[in-house]
Amino acid sequence: MWPYILAIISGSLLFLAHPKAGFSFLAFFALGLVFEAIKVSRQGFRLGFIFGFVYFWGLLYWLINVMMDFGGLPFLAAVGVLSLLAAYLALYLAIPFWLSEKLGLLRLGPLNALFCAALFTSFEFLRAKVPFAFPWGFLGTTQYENIFLIQIASLGGVYAVSFVLYLINYACFAFITEQFKARYTIALALVVFLGAYLYGAKALDHKFSGTPQKVAIIQGNIPQDVKWKPELKEESLEKYLNLSQRALKEKPEVIIWPETALPFYFGLERNLSQKIANWVAFHKVYLILGTPRLERENNGYKIFNSLFLLDRNGHVKAIYDKQHLVPFGEFVPFEDVLPFLRTFAVAAGGYSPGPKHSPLVIKPGEAFGGLICFESVFPDLAREQVKKGATVLLVATNDAWFRTSAGPYQHFAQAVFRAVENRRYLVRAANTGISGLIDPYGRIILRTPLEKEAYPTVVVRHLSYESCYTRYGDWWAIACVLSSLLLIVKNWWGRRR
Repeated sequence: MWPYILAIISGSLLFLAHPKAGFSFLAFFALGLVFEAIKVSRQGFRLGFIFGFVYFWGLLYWLINVMMDFGGLPFLAAVGVLSLLAAYLALYLAIPFWLSEKLGLLRLGPLNALFCAALFTSFEFLRAKVPFAFPWGFLGTTQYENIFLIQIASLGGVYAVSFVLYLINYACFAFITEQFKARYTIALALVVFLGAYLYGAKALDHKFSGTPQKVAIIQGNIPQDVKWKPELKEESLEKYLNLSQRALKEKPEVIIWPETALPFYFGLERNLSQKIANWVAFHKVYLILGTPRLERENNGYKIFNSLFLLDRNGHVKAIYDKQHLVPFGEFVPFEDVLPFLRTFAVAAGGYSPGPKHSPLVIKPGEAFGGLICFESVFPDLAREQVKKGATVLLVATNDAWFRTSAGPYQHFAQAVFRAVENRRYLVRAANTGISGLIDPYGRIILRTPLEKEAYPTVVVRHLSYESCYTRYGDWWAIACVLSSLLLIVKNWWGRRR
């Protein structure tokens, strides 16, 4: 019974390492306790699954209210759906725990420690690459405020930070299980940890130079339950125009509204669309706004979740369409084959991944790389924008679904890594918060409160610097996958012989 209790406690400790609780130090040893329980009981998969289930259930508890308030599900049904999601995600921890046991990685040694950290990092990477990827709650994201440690994300992405944490967790397990024999494993973990910190200290000395630009972020704070009411669309528009008018006192060059700031199709609602264009032309500013977009295709239409860039004359200069849609929010997977799945949809859905993926170019050398809502948790999407010429990253989101739960805080924390990975300023515009500015080192320059109107003006710098991660992508995670596969093949071949 004790190993099961330990797995439950460990899972609870790990979700408390994430925002909103934010006890990030817990991420350094929570998994070590599970390793010890597995070594004693030899139930790697079962204990790993219990640990993962508790972790993801606690991490994503706020989805219950989302499904009840906006999906119309009763409480027990919402709990059931969350439990299914937590069970699925728990497999990405249960399997590497099971493999660690079967491959003999729980026999203490520096090499086994490295292979074990690589194995767990591989499954994080896999979770971001499967067809219905959900890369939420990576171990590394717990350290979003640990400025020295997270600088290694510019080398290997958030996966490099996770690797270091998994290695330290293994060292804690080694210390618990056999202190004297663990000295080499602990020494290795300390060397890697100190090396990451020293790299971070050196990286923070680097000065980035680029063209400065004033940007106004408009946080309209329109509740989700009234946002899409047709009779309130003019009122919503007036609120954004009024807040933008106030922001003009700081003389911004660019004004940014969040995801679906306009609860109508821009361009089709001619009077309201023209009102925006006239306002922009009168004040001679660039405006980036989030709105649904309708496009005719063959005999029907497609709907996209888009960002529009209006130039100083009020003309559409560029469009970015969301690529990675939210399952059961923006589309219902397999709906044609299994129509009953529509029951679990939180929103109406019906969106399609769009064809327009390029950055929003203000002028040569000034381009905003768009990421809409859920896209900001995918490292490769931000990298793709920078590779295409983005000099500043932009996250436009509507986190009103989550109200004041841990959801908006967890979502904001993950944007920090997109800034560090690509060495870009990152502007975040959110309907109800958290809006803000993150610099290329991951330092949070501005963070607005939740459920408050806000119209801050910030200064970004347009950078052309190319980090190691931007240049080579997920090389570190791929190296972890290859080393794990080699270990599995070697073990299999040894057993056959």
